Amino acid sequence: MTEPDHTDRAGGPSAPEPHPKLRELDVLEGTWRLEGRDLDGGAPFTGTVTRRWLPGGHFLVQETRIDGDEHEGAEYIGYDHAQAMLRSMFFSSEGPGPFCSFALEYFWRIEGDDLTIWHGSKDSPARFSGRIDRDAGTIVGRWEWPGGGYEATATRLDEPAGAAESTSTSSMTGDPGIGAS
Repeated sequence: MTEPDHTDRAGGPSAPEPHPKLRELDVLEGTWRLEGRDLDGGAPFTGTVTRRWLPGGHFLVQETRIDGDEHEGAEYIGYDHAQAMLRSMFFSSEGPGPFCSFALEYFWRIEGDDLTIWHGSKDSPARFSGRIDRDAGTIVGRWEWPGGGYEATATRLDEPAGAAESTSTSSMTGDPGIGAS
């Protein structure tokens, strides 16, 4: 068996193909309205989450804005070959703080319509467990951690870039199809 040719037309090395596991994230692409409430009965919150593929299809970028809060966040979700799973790093406009020396690390799993995100390490007690309803365009679930958490519903505001295609090729090549965020 010969090794695949990883050279571009100019004769230099070319980037590898995105890992097939990244395709599971296609369902998350687009702009979503976020609504939630603390599990302890706190005030409700709303916000917007926008996810788009970087050119090359190796990272899904998630930008989060909570209404009434001047802080924003950006998260880069990709495939970690060493851990053989989806992994992300979240960066807050607040910068490092008491709970985060640099960035927050998450591990992701999508199995069918079940979405699980762990904070810090796989199987952490700090996790999101939710259900994706592709027909309704919603994700309903909750973040839980020792001593707290919140319920959240995300509702799709647009169609993902690859929705018109049988295989979401444009989403993996970096064409977000939703304009600049």
